[in-house]
Amino acid sequence: MNRKETTKALTDGLIITVFEDEGPTNIYNSSPLADDEAFTMAIKTLTAIGTSQPFNPGEIRAYGPIPTPKDPYISEAFMFSLAAKDSMDNRIAQFGRMIFFWIITTSNSISKYTEFLKLMVKRTLRVYNIVNDKDLYNEEILKKIDENIQIIDSGIDAYYLTEAETIEAFGNISMIPENSTILLVTPEKSQIQVIFRDQPTPIVKTKVRSIVDEFKKKMPRGSLYRLEIVTDPIMGKQLLSKSGLESQADMGLQYRLRLSGKLDFEELDQFLTLPVKKIRGVLAKRILDAFNNKSSLDLTLLASEVGFSEKFIIEVLQLAIQTNVMSGCKVEGGLLKFD
Repeated sequence: MNRKETTKALTDGLIITVFEDEGPTNIYNSSPLADDEAFTMAIKTLTAIGTSQPFNPGEIRAYGPIPTPKDPYISEAFMFSLAAKDSMDNRIAQFGRMIFFWIITTSNSISKYTEFLKLMVKRTLRVYNIVNDKDLYNEEILKKIDENIQIIDSGIDAYYLTEAETIEAFGNISMIPENSTILLVTPEKSQIQVIFRDQPTPIVKTKVRSIVDEFKKKMPRGSLYRLEIVTDPIMGKQLLSKSGLESQADMGLQYRLRLSGKLDFEELDQFLTLPVKKIRGVLAKRILDAFNNKSSLDLTLLASEVGFSEKFIIEVLQLAIQTNVMSGCKVEGGLLKFD
């Protein structure tokens, strides 16, 4: 089940291990490691990190980079627990069954994405409604999980400035707030480009520059990096496009919808909440309520309520209808109507 080769993939495959009553079992392997190599890696790593400490609900622990039996591949391990549907082991029945996602790669850069991958694993479990260990035993879902947590490396490191004024890595622009300031770091050119997606005031520019200067101090040879401030929106979009990132956060939604005709409505609902804006949750809830109740929805009124353009909302709905995410409905005369 080796993944198709691509020069832009930072991740080279996924191995999933379930800690069964009789011991660890690998239930999925899309990596370059043979099954016996994957099993050897799992056993050695589990022995080293231990598996006795119970998990808090929703907790995901990360370990790595970890050597694998096959050079030059290393792995980043993500460990969490799921409720055990059937277990004769009292401890597993009480605290849940441990699950391990091993992200296989040849790059130490994977560590930069640890928190991003934790978030992706957590959201993916929710999207596919995986609440107990038996929910994992579906190869089609495992393949979709594998696809969802891939990271594409464009040769440019992408970061964004959070509301807490920290700088975090990201792998998909649809995963961050729409107006976040973005940092494109090009090690080959020793360059950092700070892209403002909203027109900043002089005070904001000074503050962001100060935060970036502190960020540079933590980078190898960071003092040598040239800093470029980009406030022109057209230039910003061009740079994001050249870096391999989408130029608009909403493009991520279009991309995901076009990828799969099997996308279910729960996944659309989840995707709408990804950019960490509560208003997207409101939008998803209003659409879901109308869909579940088969009640017409005034899109002009909805646009005024949630702050998104009617054009964007119509595009979301039309894509959902075209890809069979939503059936038995249509957009007509500014309304979402049901047959």
